[in-house]
Formats: sequence, C-alpha cells, structure tokens
Amino acid sequence: MPLGGAAHAEQAAVPASVHRASVQSSTSSFYVYGSFIDVCGPGTTADCPLYQDAASEAVPPSGGMTILDFGAPCFEPATLAWGTQLFNSQSCTPNAALVILAQAWLRGYSTNPNRTASTSYVLVAGTSNSLTAAVPGNALTTDEMSMHGQAWFTSVIAPIAAAAQGLGSRVTTWAGDDIEESRDGDWYDGPTTTAWVDAYASASGATKPCVASRKALMVDYGDYVPGVPGWSPSAIYHVAWQSAPACPVPEIYDATNAGEWQSLNGYALSAGLPPLEFTGVLSEDGSAESLSAPSSWQNLASASGQTPPYLTVIGATGPIPPVVPDAPMAVKAVPGPGLITLTWAAPAWDGGAAVTGYTVSVFDGSMLDQQVTFSGFPAPETAIVAGLAGGTSYTFYVSATNRAGTGPQSPPFGSDPMWSPVFP
Repeated sequence: MPLGGAAHAEQAAVPASVHRASVQSSTSSFYVYGSFIDVCGPGTTADCPLYQDAASEAVPPSGGMTILDFGAPCFEPATLAWGTQLFNSQSCTPNAALVILAQAWLRGYSTNPNRTASTSYVLVAGTSNSLTAAVPGNALTTDEMSMHGQAWFTSVIAPIAAAAQGLGSRVTTWAGDDIEESRDGDWYDGPTTTAWVDAYASASGATKPCVASRKALMVDYGDYVPGVPGWSPSAIYHVAWQSAPACPVPEIYDATNAGEWQSLNGYALSAGLPPLEFTGVLSEDGSAESLSAPSSWQNLASASGQTPPYLTVIGATGPIPPVVPDAPMAVKAVPGPGLITLTWAAPAWDGGAAVTGYTVSVFDGSMLDQQVTFSGFPAPETAIVAGLAGGTSYTFYVSATNRAGTGPQSPPFGSDPMWSPVFP
C-alpha cells in the first residue's frame, strides 16, 4: 500500500549523477482479477484486457518488464491443485489456469509492432507471501509453502516459457513474489516466505545476473518495512537478493520506500555481504497520491546511487463484472434419523466474486421436496437437512451464489443406492 508523504517526496533532491542518467521508459504491470478467467481463455483476443495491453504496449527499445500479479498462494484440497487466489476472487485458481491467462498476454504481445525494435522483454508471473488463502483461515504451512514454490516453477513458469518460445516472441519468463513485511498480520513471516523462495530456487536452478538473457529468475516486488515481527534484515536480504535467482524490483510509492530499501545495503555492508543491485522499480505513477513513475525511479536511484534498468507501472486495468460461480464440488452425504448431513467443496471458479451462500435442493424422484439456503462469510460448506422420510430415495444438489447470482447445480448425490434412516 502507498505510504504518506508523496507530495514531499516529489521534491526530494536527486544527485547530479542521477539527473544525468536517463529515467527508464515505463511499461505496464497488472493485478490479475478473477473475472479475467471468463474473457481470457484459450484463443481469446480483443475481449481480454491482458491481450489488449500486450498488443499496444509501448515497448522501450532497451527492453521492458510486465508483472502479472496473480495474488495469494493457495491449495485446493478437493482437487489437490496448487494455485493462487486471484484478486476479487475467493477461489483457488489452479496453476494450469494461470498459464492460460499468461498465454493471453503472450498472444497480444506477439502482435505488437513495437516489439521488433526491442531487446528481450521480461514477463513476470507473480504470486505473493500473503496468507489470505482461498479458504479463509487455511494459511499454508512452511512445508506447503515450499511445495507451492516448487510447483510455481514446474507448473507455471516453465509452461509459460514454453508458450513464449512457441509464439516466437522475444520474451523471457521470470517468477515474481510480492514479498512484504506487513504489520497487520496478513502476510507470512520470514522463515515461511524463505521456504517458498528457496524451493523455487532449487526447482528452477536459475542464477544471476539479473538480465533478460537469463531464464527463470525471480523478482521480489514487495515493500520493505523494517522492524516487523517475524522478519529481520537478513531475511529480507535473503529473499530479495541472496537467493540465487532473486532480483529486487521494489515498490517505490513514496520517498520513504527508497530509503528503507537502501538501508538493506547498509546492513549488507555491516555484515560483509555484497550489496543489492536493483533490477527495476515498481510504481503506481501518481495514483492514490503516490509518486509519479519518473519520481519513483529517481528516488530509488538517488537513495542507492544505481540506475535500475526497468521501470514498470501498475496499470489501471480493473475488474470485469463477475458472473455466477461454477457448481460446488465433491458433494457427500451422511444419513441420520430423518435427516442428512451434507458436505461439499467450494466451486473451482467463483465467478470473480466471493461466494456468499449455497442452496441445497432435495428431490424425491422428479419432484422438488425442499430447498434450503445457507449463507454467511465465509459461506458454510456443510449443512443438515431435516424432515426426510425413512425408506425414501432422495437426490441432493448444491449450487453456489455470489453477487452476480446463483450458479449451476452440482452433480446429483443420492438415490443410488437408496438410504433408509433408522428412526428412534
């Protein structure tokens, strides 16, 4: 989040050596919203915001960088799939779907006339160390974060790189992680985040230098907030630079951010370690009273004495109106005397808006016997349905509701074999 003091930061003094260095031309980066799922499928073009931006990106001759920030890491127990919780979504979108979204960007870029004059472009597929899991309260363990980091290379970065090569685009694919040390408790601590970074490093085998000719490097595009419990300067240094593939592209929304990041180089000097070499700058370009893109770059350059080669700006591409969610999965039932206890798993796709309720439909043959709605946040994924007759064969369906409406029903559960509850 942007910090205060942006107006003062615009006036920050910049050394003459940095003034003489040209501010890098900016490119666009994006939060990837859950509603993109419906308009950025295989083969889609103009209807997809990712395709549209890539097709019209003003590609700097020296090369550029686009970060696709997919959101928080997650695991879906019903499908045993690793993925992320896309923005404005509460589903765990599997890694395979993230690859499809990145392919939409690649298809757009392959039509961009500006790309032919550019050196290799870097596409970053990013997650975060946010613990806002798709299932509320379902934060990943250290071991799970490690497995997620490994899967990020094998099932996200490697397939995107293969797609880029297949399109003949001069695009290098890197991983990304919005690694932050937040005081609000919604982010993983240093050891848990380190597990993700180290697992990715091991799986990718990528090593610096942080140049576009190197494949599968990892961008850290987070904040640095000193003094947050669970973090230390050594932990930040490790995940942002010391890890073999790590390349820092810090968020510089305020002059304070630049000073905080440069303070890590003070730590490195005191510890006898090599200083961080900043690969780029991530800016909001004046939104929410933050620094303009040139000022973001100049503030980091001023604080560090470096001239980062990339400048990328979080774009204005926003959410598309949500649609109804998919059907719930894995419906199961346990009978009791005159009642049944149903459980199910959340839909694989929530339509781009949080699921707020579920409807259980009970059929006696072809006739609707009763319909019960359960709501809340998080919406319950279990229900007790009473008023059932012994010796009767029932069929049960479950459907999910978000603010766009109610989606399709799940496959039926029940009727075969017939169950007969035993009454007291």
